[in-house]
Amino acid sequence: MREDDDIENLDEETSADDSGFSFEEQEFRSYCEANEFDYDELGMDEDSRRDFVKIKKRFMKAVKEKRIVVDGEKIIYTVSDRSPKDMAGTKLTISRPNGRTLLAMDGHKDTQQQTKLMSYMAALCRIPRNEISKISSLDKKDHQIIQDVAILFLTE
Repeated sequence: MREDDDIENLDEETSADDSGFSFEEQEFRSYCEANEFDYDELGMDEDSRRDFVKIKKRFMKAVKEKRIVVDGEKIIYTVSDRSPKDMAGTKLTISRPNGRTLLAMDGHKDTQQQTKLMSYMAALCRIPRNEISKISSLDKKDHQIIQDVAILFLTE
């Protein structure tokens, strides 16, 4: 099964309102606007657009499943039951990065890209550095959403 099989048909499953955008897409656009992310796919090169569309569809699917609630610049994300019991059902607030978030990547070697990224993701969720295992132990589906948001901030 391909990584994005479960998100391919999202557009067909959602209903649009008078604006022409589904609730899920409106939430995504609202989050992008609040955080000043460029979400104009027409202005992106093909590789960037393909990656962006995957992020957008996963985000919209999580909104549809009520795992993401957009709260202005923040997201309230509910961890799925697939993650360890101590994290399942936990509501993580994914906030805009600040200086402390950026510093979370310091102290890791350039060869430790995943460790840097997980440290950054934990900091976005305001999880202390000594509790990074809370992020690294998440199910792939949960991890992917937080990583997607991290990527949006890192590529802005």
